[in-house]
Amino acid sequence: MSASDVTVISLVTDKCRDDICQSVVPSIARALTAQRVNFKRLPLTRDYIDWVINDTDTLTVAIDAGETASVLLLASRGEDAQSCSSRLANLAADLCRDYDAHTVFWNGSNQPIAVADFLAAGDPVASTETANRIVPRKVKAVRKRRAEQRREAARMDNWLIAAMRSKMNSITVEEIEEMELAERRTTSAPLRLSAWAFSFTTALIALPLAFPLIIHNAMRGEDLRAGAMALGVAGLYAGLAQSGMAPGLTGLL
Repeated sequence: MSASDVTVISLVTDKCRDDICQSVVPSIARALTAQRVNFKRLPLTRDYIDWVINDTDTLTVAIDAGETASVLLLASRGEDAQSCSSRLANLAADLCRDYDAHTVFWNGSNQPIAVADFLAAGDPVASTETANRIVPRKVKAVRKRRAEQRREAARMDNWLIAAMRSKMNSITVEEIEEMELAERRTTSAPLRLSAWAFSFTTALIALPLAFPLIIHNAMRGEDLRAGAMALGVAGLYAGLAQSGMAPGLTGLL
């Protein structure tokens, strides 16, 4: 499979990267379902998302954020280049509507295309589920133009790989710790109340153990896992002290 089998479309939108990341997976799944193709999403990575379509083709989605806009990059690779190009154009049309994109770049070209012109190009595909789909016109390119397209596709592949590698290398230990802490924090009211209940119950059993836990909950957010572990340790110490197996613990509780 050569680099010419790769079709790349970039969508420029004013929406922020976080808003796109939260909804891009269900949006693409809905669009692929409307096209009646078999697809399977591969495990998520930090910088891009991959799908396998009809067991032979691949779809890659990457999101980049600039100062004033975000770029949603769609890349499709398959044995039938025309089929992949049509499918990717239909998918891009759906995402243009979902994320209010205002500019499109086709196949790595530096020539911007207005979304209205992009949606109006080609022949609409009749569908009972999604209207106003498009199929790109088949363009007969000369040998020089085909060579330029292959170079542009290869350059886009190299740029995508380099950007992902640079982003992964820039991740620091502090960022990983912040992500883990954010995942451990409780967000719903019942879980937050449960974390405080664990903290105060621990304070009734072993105040020295509960004091740093209460400060942690107040300063950095409620941590249900830490509260449950602290309560379990306090209960273990209390059981050992009451049974006489560790008489020295009685003065600490």
